[in-house]
Amino acid sequence: MGKVKSAVITAVLVAAIAVLAFFAFFSWQVPGSNGVSRYNSFISGIRLGGDLTGEASAVLYPDGVITAADYNFGMPEVPEGDEAADLTEEELAELKDKQKEYISRYVKRGDLYIDNDAITEYGEDGFKAHIQKDAEVLSGRLGEKGYSAYSVAVRDNYTIQVTVPTDFTYAAYKQYDTSARSDATTAISRTIQFLSYNGELSLRNGDVGKKQHNNILTPISADITTYFKNVTKYAVAGNYAVKVNLTQSGREQFRKISGTVADNSGEDKAIGFFIGDNQLLSLTVSSVIDENSFFITVDKAYAQDYAIILNSVVHGETLALDYNSDSVDIVYGSAALGGNAAIYFGAALLLIVAASVILSVVKYKRLGLVNAIMIAIYALTIITALLLIEIQFTIAGALAAVLGLALLCGSNFAVFEAVRRETKKGKTMPSSIKSGYKSMLTGVLDLHIILTVVSLMLALICVGELAACGLIFFIATVASYVLHWFTRFMWYVISSPVRNKFAFGGFTREEQIDD
Repeated sequence: MGKVKSAVITAVLVAAIAVLAFFAFFSWQVPGSNGVSRYNSFISGIRLGGDLTGEASAVLYPDGVITAADYNFGMPEVPEGDEAADLTEEELAELKDKQKEYISRYVKRGDLYIDNDAITEYGEDGFKAHIQKDAEVLSGRLGEKGYSAYSVAVRDNYTIQVTVPTDFTYAAYKQYDTSARSDATTAISRTIQFLSYNGELSLRNGDVGKKQHNNILTPISADITTYFKNVTKYAVAGNYAVKVNLTQSGREQFRKISGTVADNSGEDKAIGFFIGDNQLLSLTVSSVIDENSFFITVDKAYAQDYAIILNSVVHGETLALDYNSDSVDIVYGSAALGGNAAIYFGAALLLIVAASVILSVVKYKRLGLVNAIMIAIYALTIITALLLIEIQFTIAGALAAVLGLALLCGSNFAVFEAVRRETKKGKTMPSSIKSGYKSMLTGVLDLHIILTVVSLMLALICVGELAACGLIFFIATVASYVLHWFTRFMWYVISSPVRNKFAFGGFTREEQIDD
């Protein structure tokens, strides 16, 4: 390869890396916006786990369970002193009776007050058992969200505390991007609200079935969960939907239901999907649905939550009690490692990358710069993947990325040493490179295949943080193998104009002495 072509390829690649790195790591106020608009770097847009940006928690109260503050607020007041003088004895007696009735209505349990009706209906042990069972159902639903960590626990026997990562980006965490922070907080409230819905699934239409209860399209006695195989989130080309997969009986029923709705003379041409009295989805019907599955287009923000709650209900996992999900208070806590944990953590990762580059250059001279280019491309690949796939990045996820970096550098260093051994046999540089790569081909390939399989198993079988780590390591392993071979190409490109190919990599060639 000629000097000019080599210089052009190298310059273009380095320039591309430099530009991407600039946008990846630097943020700034947009000129002319009076400080209102801000460009946030790629890394500041990565979703971070609760260990770096804190957690959000909410307490769910079943119907009939209230706090001491709510109990005192609802207590009927009985005036005393001058205020009581303005009332007749009958009015005063009536207020006292209301107060006594209110007091007798509740039983105190710790800092909570329990409505006697709730205890009477289920029995106190039964009431507690329902709450415990509901906590397990909620835990299963939240497990489908893919959070890096979360917890659902019964608190004080009568309430359920839900804790999830804030899912903030660094820009949202530091409030550089207020819209992103608002979206994240809204998403948390919405998820807790939707996943706490109680009730069975029903299909309704405003015009059809008016003679039935609440315009339900199916008989009250029908178990419509038998209509469904599962409900999943579906995304393609930026469009989001809930995919409903039907059983054979479900397909037959939907053919009848959709035909009835399509033929009705009213204005409502939709099938409403309700959980209890809460409508989640509306499927507009213009013709008969006679397929094994169909799609309902929804907003990206709602797709996963809708799919989770519907899939939970159609598999018989319903809550036994109603909760205050529509008015739940979310409390946001700071990161366990401190408010600046994300900064320190990012600095530590940069130090690891810098150390890898320095080690490469010190050990392999200008060949080390080739490996440094691969390190830069690897880092940008991981950042881009985290942004596009929206993987929640935690300290454990960073460890997976660092292991991928070690795999890349280790593979390249192993080949470099193999080439060094070949040069010491007196071979030419091209011959040494060919032999070195050939001798390491099987080992490098086998190692990457094994790690790819392991990472895929973690990503597909596990949930939460372990699944996220598996996905990150899968991306890292694939990137490592691709860049391992790209290293050879760039070695050839950059070293082409260099006369002393051995000095380029810090190698020496031992002259063979003829006897």
